[in-house]
Amino acid sequence: MDGGKWRLIRSVAALSLPTVLVAALGVFFFVDKVPEIVKAEKNRVKAEYRETALELRQNPGDERFAREASFPPVWRGSFAGKMIPGRWGFVPVPLKGFTWVWYDDGNGVVFTQAPYVREMDYRTMFLLFGLLFILVLVRTTVVGIRYFVEYIRTRDDFLSAAAHDLTTPLIGMRCSIGRNDEEAKMLNERMIRLVANIKDFLRLGGRRPTPRRDEVDVLKCCREAYAIFREDYRDIFDGKDVPIEVEGDAKALADETLTVQILWNLFGNDLKYAAPHGPVRVRVYDDGRFVKVEFADEGQGMSRRDMARAFDRYYRARTVRESGKGGFGIGLCTAREFARAMGGELSVRANRPHGCVFTLELPK
Repeated sequence: MDGGKWRLIRSVAALSLPTVLVAALGVFFFVDKVPEIVKAEKNRVKAEYRETALELRQNPGDERFAREASFPPVWRGSFAGKMIPGRWGFVPVPLKGFTWVWYDDGNGVVFTQAPYVREMDYRTMFLLFGLLFILVLVRTTVVGIRYFVEYIRTRDDFLSAAAHDLTTPLIGMRCSIGRNDEEAKMLNERMIRLVANIKDFLRLGGRRPTPRRDEVDVLKCCREAYAIFREDYRDIFDGKDVPIEVEGDAKALADETLTVQILWNLFGNDLKYAAPHGPVRVRVYDDGRFVKVEFADEGQGMSRRDMARAFDRYYRARTVRESGKGGFGIGLCTAREFARAMGGELSVRANRPHGCVFTLELPK
């Protein structure tokens, strides 16, 4: 069985787990607790009639009570309990709304009518309501699993079709690029590798491929990522490029393709939201354990709450929403996932006096 099927089975099992747990708790409650509830209900009814039986014992000659020399046939087997002296019992007649309560002192049976006390059938009640609840829960779970499976199938079909449709034009572009256009060749190869990543994603059942751990020139990755946005930045900054400062060694153990994707995202975000408000500076440096890339801007910045949720999937900061610029709130989330998959981190803090500083850390 391939990884995709195993992952699907695990996901379906996880979706079914709450239903299984609720059903198991329901069975435990019915087996362990319901008998106690039923017994308590029987004792309640018994206590109601015992009061009448005590009155029969204490006043056997009361004219309100009848006496027989022996048990009437209908009461045989209706023994309820002992008294000192004697014994007593009761025979419900629910259709007529009363109960015969009797007391036997050894010389005969004294009996009388008492109001019928209804005994709740908790066992049947819990069984019916429990089964109904579990059926509804199972039905809801089945609908949820069907929706999930259909979503996974639709997603995989879309990604598979997109990867297939992108491969042919990208290979055609590679053949059309001039021999001396190294930058275009590099970008084309990177796009082909991204498409290959999508295919690997599908082959592995929705899991991202394990990142490679090669020695990567982070400065080179920065320049490659910046090249895509260079002309746009120059339009904003009067023909000037974003300065990239380097301090120390810029070699890290990482996956080059993922590193470039993270940097693409950071350059793209700054271009969209921060660059129109002020300069953007990029600093690459080695702190001994990590190679770090800092993107410092002087944009509108984010509140503490926005910074705390900046890497949540589909979350967009208030200033970003108010800017009216498009986006789905998945870029930073995916970038952090890539960074952590490589043993690094992606974080954000406030810049002073305003703006943000995004920091990418990659292990050496």
